Amino acid sequence: AGRGLQAEPFPPLDKTRTTFIKPELPAHLQPKKVEEPVLPPVEAPLALPGEDEEAARARIEKKKREEEEKRLAEQKAAEEAAAKKAAEEAEAAEKARKAAEMEGLLLDTFVNSGKFGDDLKVWCQEQGSILPSIEKLVFHLLITTQKDDPNPQCPWAEPAKYGTALSSLVEDNVIGMTEILFAIQRFCNEIGFPKIGSEGLIQAMFRNMYKFDLADDEAFSMWKDDESNEREVGKGKSIIQTMDWFNWLEEEEEESEEDYED
Repeated sequence: AGRGLQAEPFPPLDKTRTTFIKPELPAHLQPKKVEEPVLPPVEAPLALPGEDEEAARARIEKKKREEEEKRLAEQKAAEEAAAKKAAEEAEAAEKARKAAEMEGLLLDTFVNSGKFGDDLKVWCQEQGSILPSIEKLVFHLLITTQKDDPNPQCPWAEPAKYGTALSSLVEDNVIGMTEILFAIQRFCNEIGFPKIGSEGLIQAMFRNMYKFDLADDEAFSMWKDDESNEREVGKGKSIIQTMDWFNWLEEEEEESEEDYED
């Protein structure tokens, strides 16, 4: 009979799991939390040694009043400084606006007044320090009179036209001469560096600046060597289109040196 009974198999060992439960004491056996006593707020004594309470309060009120007055004074000073700065900026902006208007008027007068030759030279001298820069004068002249139909021979540079006035401005002034060249660079860049036949307009204009004594060898060298950021627009194209001109200048200089040595 015992053989007829089948014992239940044991569960596989890898499937058994034991869960541990942390024992807890019954509530009546757990230790009671000790509550910390609440202490009354401690106030610093108002009075200093030898001072009664009324005097102490007066002193404290005076200090608060002085601190408030200081805060208000600092706030007022900051507001006044901000207002002064705003007024100065507005004044500077107004001066700049008037200067720009005056500059535009002078540029237009230089180009369109009908004065030429010695008359225009005298007018330039009369303007003194308010006369716009040579570069601005020449650029305005070119963009106003040459933009639609540029003449590579530069008749505007003849003494009877604008040449006398410009010569007076660049006399013994190599920097002024370079300004003329930079004005031409800006102008040619503005109109897309056109070519007249097989030659770039800028090279023809450079050659005529040399012809009319508005730029000498030193001015051309300074123009070519200038690598400033404010002059970089159109500079690469200008260099490419004036390579033959600078080659001629170098050959001319070498021949002059040889003649001097002889």
